[in-house]
Amino acid sequence: MNIYEKMMRATADIANVAKNLTVDTGKGKGYKAVSEGDVLAAVKPIEAHYKIYSYPVSRSVIESGEMVTTNNYGERKQLYLRVETVYRFVNIEKPEEFIDITTYGDGVDTQDKAPGKAMTYADKYALLKAYKIQTGDDPDKEASGDLLEKGKKVEEVKNMKISDIKVNILREKCKEDGVPESLVSSLCKVEDISQLSEAQFSNIVSNWKKVMEQAKQ
Repeated sequence: MNIYEKMMRATADIANVAKNLTVDTGKGKGYKAVSEGDVLAAVKPIEAHYKIYSYPVSRSVIESGEMVTTNNYGERKQLYLRVETVYRFVNIEKPEEFIDITTYGDGVDTQDKAPGKAMTYADKYALLKAYKIQTGDDPDKEASGDLLEKGKKVEEVKNMKISDIKVNILREKCKEDGVPESLVSSLCKVEDISQLSEAQFSNIVSNWKKVMEQAKQ
């Protein structure tokens, strides 16, 4: 079989991956997610059977910066990274045959874990998308509106809702700095912070000190 036939067979054989990972957001709340371990457990035996080897052939940082927050103990800096990864799927029996998948991952951490988080996220979704693995997530449950119409201006992307990673980042910041999520939602005039747009997220992060001051009042 060539690499395309092998990928097709692997896609047919890999079962759905359940959301077995619970991400704690504080205050007894959390959400379910797919762990890297669960994805690898589903993929590795199938790749071994069809003699496919997959690995990240290249990575590049396309965005990075520091997010600074302030609490009673002073300022707290977090490193933010967005990594682009090219993930390669090779036919072991014919190494000249391969398929590349480009994927992205975000990571944020106070110390040295941001790169690892970003790479893990990118690798996990490369496997999920390459093998069309179902996890229960379906973006089409929500209307895309006019953003996908041909000819729309690029800046309108700012109105798109933030990713789950950014929602989690903001929830962690609220928890650590004692800022009620309801305050952030109220300031942005949305029912929940998961409904924030990219522009609103950037504005809140840029003015986080002012948000914290309002939380203390």
